[in-house]
Amino acid sequence: MYKIFVAILIILTTSSLEAKQKQKTSPRETLKLLNEIKEDAIVFGKGRKEIHSFIDPKCSMSQRYLQFIFKKKRKLFKRYTIYLYLYELKRKNSGNMIRNIFDSDYPETLLKSIMVNNYIPFEEIEEELDDDDIEERVFRIEEVAEQIGVYKRPYIITNGRGK
Repeated sequence: MYKIFVAILIILTTSSLEAKQKQKTSPRETLKLLNEIKEDAIVFGKGRKEIHSFIDPKCSMSQRYLQFIFKKKRKLFKRYTIYLYLYELKRKNSGNMIRNIFDSDYPETLLKSIMVNNYIPFEEIEEELDDDDIEERVFRIEEVAEQIGVYKRPYIITNGRGK
C-alpha cells in the first residue's frame, strides 16, 4: 500500500510543468511551522504518520490527489493523519470557495463534495464573506506556505520534506 501511495506522489510531483524549486526551510523548520497551523487544516485519518498537503479546491491535480486518497481511504486513514491546508492558486481564483469551505459547519464534507464528487453547491461557496477568524486562518496558512516555499498544488510534505 505504501508503494502505491509513493507512486502516486511521484506521478503528481513529476507531472508539474512548473520549474523545480527548492523548499526554503529545513525539514525541522518545516515541521515546526506546520505544527503552528495544524488547527487550521482540514483533517482526514487517524494514523500515526502525518502527511501535510497544500491544495487548491479548483486545481485539477489537487482534485486527482484527493480522489486517490478517498479511493484508498480504508488503508490510508488507518496509517496516516492527512492535514489539508487550503491555499489559493491565484490563477484559479478560489479565494471565496476556500473561505466558504472554512465557514461551513461541515468543511470536510463540503471539501470532499467539491473535490472528489465534483458537486459544487454555488450558493454555498461563492458568497463573499467578511469574517475575521476565517481571514486570519487563510492568512496563517498563506504565511507558512510562503515561508516553506510552496510553489504548486498539491504540495505534499512528509517528514518535513516537500514534493
